[in-house]
Amino acid sequence: MSDNHPMSLKDLVFSLLRHGQYFLVYPAAFEKQRPPSIKTPAMKGIPYIAPLLRTPDGVNLSCYLLPQTKQSLARSYPKKPARRATRAIEDVRVDLTPAASQARATVIVFHGNAAHHWEDMESAKDFFEMKCNVLLVSYRGYSVSSGSPTEKGLRIDAQTALDYVLSEAHLSRAPIILYGHSLGGAVAVDLASRNPSQISALIVANTFTSIPDIVREWPYIGRFSFLCHQKWRSAAKMRRIPTTTPILMLSGRNDEVVPAKLMDNLWEAAKKRGEKRSSSWHHKSAEKPPESPTKDLFEHFENGTHCNIADLRGYWEAVEDFISNIEGPPDGSDSASPSSTANPRVDIRWQYIAGHMIVETK
Repeated sequence: MSDNHPMSLKDLVFSLLRHGQYFLVYPAAFEKQRPPSIKTPAMKGIPYIAPLLRTPDGVNLSCYLLPQTKQSLARSYPKKPARRATRAIEDVRVDLTPAASQARATVIVFHGNAAHHWEDMESAKDFFEMKCNVLLVSYRGYSVSSGSPTEKGLRIDAQTALDYVLSEAHLSRAPIILYGHSLGGAVAVDLASRNPSQISALIVANTFTSIPDIVREWPYIGRFSFLCHQKWRSAAKMRRIPTTTPILMLSGRNDEVVPAKLMDNLWEAAKKRGEKRSSSWHHKSAEKPPESPTKDLFEHFENGTHCNIADLRGYWEAVEDFISNIEGPPDGSDSASPSSTANPRVDIRWQYIAGHMIVETK
């Protein structure tokens, strides 16, 4: 799950003693030193909004929103996004306007465990050039967000991000797509499973079936996988995602962090959506057999590693083609599903504090 952030043996031992399992699952949240500067979308030539989302349990989440504007929708981008260097420009903030409702989709991006939300800027740029609104979400404890990461906490963070999008008509009128890499894929799967009527599509890359399944692949300590209290059981949650919700899975076959076979197993779980655990439906002549997913796609990248997969030829072409087939927002007007970890009725309050737009869910 981890990206390449070098750490001395001394720091590693200290972090393990102090934070235990949380450090292994959410390492970037426990970095001793934060980077001297944090990237903004303006560095990619994209004006943005920086909402600070406040969760129901009082945590502030630092996020970036890249909304489509009248100017960006009219701009011509390459049909197949290509990653390229962009000269830094002046930091430019914009307002959310009705133009955002004309976007192809609103994409909520969930980052990996060893990265911060602003490190997904290249992916955000690619989605933005596809005429999508993009919300980069920072988990609690990451970047400048408050709190400390836990599985329960990140589930609340994800729900808060979705509730924010649903509260904004200019964002929610477009199909809502969840995108996550590694741990972010598990966060996205969990959120989609709890909000089946709100999500139009799901895209995950180099993610896994569960944390214990990853640990079982590790030498020496694999036998202790039963001690994992951070589970992220994505395979088990797949069955709660409707067959009408298209899923795109992107797998680097040379992934050195998450074994590719876990993506294969997750794909098998996705294909079984709609199946009943028993064959009882055979005994009810009036009941139709469950439908199988028909729009799901599984793309392999033979040279893809855990961190370079999004830079490979064909990756963003696959994403572009997948989004092109996404229909409008699914039926359903509730801002949160009954099983949501956030409040079922969401009240949004806006205020400006120290230059930040504070969005509080109550």
